[in-house]
Amino acid sequence: MRTAKSSIGGIKPDNVRCDAASEMIVTSPTGLPLPSISAPLGNYERGRIIGNLGYLSGQFPIVDGALAFTGALGAQLTMGEGMEAASIAAANAVAQINHLIAADWGRLSGLLRVDCYLATANDFDDGLAVLDAASARFHSLLADKGRHARSATFVDRLPLHAPIELVVTFAVL
Repeated sequence: MRTAKSSIGGIKPDNVRCDAASEMIVTSPTGLPLPSISAPLGNYERGRIIGNLGYLSGQFPIVDGALAFTGALGAQLTMGEGMEAASIAAANAVAQINHLIAADWGRLSGLLRVDCYLATANDFDDGLAVLDAASARFHSLLADKGRHARSATFVDRLPLHAPIELVVTFAVL
């Protein structure tokens, strides 16, 4: 399980619980644990909230500070590996949203749109099924707040040779 290093503002939010080792575990609205968040990979913000809209920078399948998968689907990676990468990227997006809303899930109205970029071989035709894994992960972590519109773009290569990048727009109260 990924753990949070400290509570927000010295107060333990409702979505933080302690395990037997007294480590704080940040959870989603459905009670599932969230991964630790990664710092931006460049000179930009991880996300912004302006008015009632939130925008996340692209989210990759990063685990413990490193890409869990690299390469193109249908070339270096199988459909199953792509689905796992999509699920990881979706969980990372939810963890970033949690950070931006200061761990107050009551502020999240819901996801609006997920723009999905997949690095694929030219003959890979299962990209939409791969993206369904991300959509399913959003729903498992956020319940109805995880419902979203989606776009899909297939490309030859993504930054760092990542197989997937998710860009999320969400609404806040």
